[in-house]
Amino acid sequence: MRNRGRVLVVDDETSFLAPVSEHLQSQGFDTLTASSGAAALELAQAQHIDVVVTDLRMPGMDGLELLTALKQVDPLVQVVVLTGQAAIESAVEAMRRGAYDYVAKPIRLGDIEAVVRRAMENAVLSRQNRAYREMQRQHRVRIATDIVASSQAMRQILQQAEGFAKTDLPVLIDGETGTGKEVIAEFIHANGERRDLPLTVLDCGSLAENLVDSELFGHEKGAFTGAVDARPGMLEVADGGTLLLDEIGELPLAVQARLLRFLENGTFRRVGGRVEKAVDVRVLAATNRQLDQDVTTGRFREDLYHRLVVFRLTVPPLRERTEDIQPLAETFRDRVCGTRHTVLPFAASAQAALKAHSWPGNVRELLHTVERACFAARLTGATEINLPHLGLPGAHPGAGVDPAMLSLREAEKRHVDIVLKRCDGNRKRAAEVLGVSERQLYRLIQSTDGAQATSA
Repeated sequence: MRNRGRVLVVDDETSFLAPVSEHLQSQGFDTLTASSGAAALELAQAQHIDVVVTDLRMPGMDGLELLTALKQVDPLVQVVVLTGQAAIESAVEAMRRGAYDYVAKPIRLGDIEAVVRRAMENAVLSRQNRAYREMQRQHRVRIATDIVASSQAMRQILQQAEGFAKTDLPVLIDGETGTGKEVIAEFIHANGERRDLPLTVLDCGSLAENLVDSELFGHEKGAFTGAVDARPGMLEVADGGTLLLDEIGELPLAVQARLLRFLENGTFRRVGGRVEKAVDVRVLAATNRQLDQDVTTGRFREDLYHRLVVFRLTVPPLRERTEDIQPLAETFRDRVCGTRHTVLPFAASAQAALKAHSWPGNVRELLHTVERACFAARLTGATEINLPHLGLPGAHPGAGVDPAMLSLREAEKRHVDIVLKRCDGNRKRAAEVLGVSERQLYRLIQSTDGAQATSA
């Protein structure tokens, strides 16, 4: 039988301990017993306990004193107290001190089992909630430490975002694809009053037009073909927290009208529903479109645009904040390469190429480039990330990279590769041109991760 959790039964009467512990054990609980408050406290200090069932009246440390001590050891332990009819006031005092429930004597085993089951459920939920809050705290720390803002432009964005986080008003985050709009939304959420609840994301651009309404507002059973059950939408899922509407510029006009109504009065109806529902949600929106131009062309509602643009953040493209490129690349490299291996440095030529590239895909393109470079460098056994590992189009000396800034290893490698290509891969001819023996050429190729070549 699956273990349902650990229960400690405490009573100075052994005739009570045995049948209660045996019954709870038969129902799948891991059961411990103690004949005094002091013995119970010693057990609780030594091992994990979920639920404690204790008599109130015991010699030495009584039930109330044990309850107080147990809560100091583990605030989430659930305590059920047993009391006689004449001691109901003590049971009420126990509840005031944090007991989960009390059971009046005479006691039936079924009653104790039912209360212990409920207390165990509460213990599990309390521990899960604590773990979730800790996970959220760590996530907030990660967001704060992972955002790279070496450039003045990004430092200003984060400063504004931190200010916007203190309000509950909508924020429109725009910028090119891959600039990190969702990361900024996470930063706003993590620094706001709703940070202990989730940030829910709805990607409006990935949904078919006929599904957006249902995904956002939910639907009732039978609202349309295939709606076999009622289903809450993202607004209900995000209740109490924050909802990010990613690519909001892709919303159909009909859904825009319903969203505007929700933003204005906080209520909505599910698709096919008649009941007005109210939720408490902060809405953030992100887009790579020029919404003001879409308003002019009639593609986006003007009233919704003004409702969303109370606060606006425009995340600059990577090419306009070149100071962030190398720190971002190193952050990604540490995350990708450093998980199980020694972190590889970027060669000077690779650093120059990273800075010279225009990054049309912005931060997302940089991330994928670094991932590819780490894999390529490891595959070839390189000791640093060189220019070819990046795989950037046109990344060679003369294409934005100063040849004078190459490392000796990189310059040697490039020269060997060029000679090999000019000699059609013939190592003997290449060795003659380079003024070395074929054995020396082979070692050069191996030491610099040279290109494949054929022997004459």
